[in-house]
Amino acid sequence: MTNKEILSVAMLQSATDLNADVSDFTADENVIVKAEVGSLAKKYYKEPIACNFVSYGSNIVASVKDEYREIVKEYLDQFEFYHCFETPNMHWIDEKMKTQGQRVCFMAEYFLPDVNVIKRLHSDYQLKVLSQAGGCILSDK
Repeated sequence: MTNKEILSVAMLQSATDLNADVSDFTADENVIVKAEVGSLAKKYYKEPIACNFVSYGSNIVASVKDEYREIVKEYLDQFEFYHCFETPNMHWIDEKMKTQGQRVCFMAEYFLPDVNVIKRLHSDYQLKVLSQAGGCILSDK
């Protein structure tokens, strides 16, 4: 896979997770979408999710329940998108959400691999990648 293909797959999964469009992640401004956990979202995403923010470096896509939309919009309008993931700015939204019975809960950073940097390492272990049907689709030995 190329870096562009990896980014495309990641954005597609994020769009599925957030009930967004892939194009939302490359918009010039923040995008707010209605929060819904679809059938193809990551399996550990369980309702209710008050809001979820994702950025691929040009904006934030915020998946938000209707009742928190105004708080999230005010937050996103107040800070540059890349500062929305920093404290003390996150304390602002945490305090506002606390009045609604919600709190900032999880924060995760994911990094996509750069195929131009990753090198294959030697290993004496056999590697098999299994398909969903259970068959071996690749074998290193």
